[in-house]
Amino acid sequence: MLKEVLKDAMKVDELVNQLQEVDHECGFHDGSFEGMLGYYTKNIIIAEAKNRLDMANENLEDIFGYEEGDVEYKTIMREKRQLEKFINKWR
Repeated sequence: MLKEVLKDAMKVDELVNQLQEVDHECGFHDGSFEGMLGYYTKNIIIAEAKNRLDMANENLEDIFGYEEGDVEYKTIMREKRQLEKFINKWR
């Protein structure tokens, strides 16, 4: 099941950034799919997705605000939808 969770996580922009890029740069794994399988658990991946969803929601509530037509707003909303779909599927 972990393999399927990780495959789905690699379809979510924010999780690709964190799990594959940032955590690789931090030396947690070698950046390969197999390396990530050896490092992560389903619970860690879901927790990271929830963390990223919280960050997306905070960005939308930012005191400076984003308007619906802004590129930033559209990007955050896309990321939020991806994260919600992933979390709802795997929790």
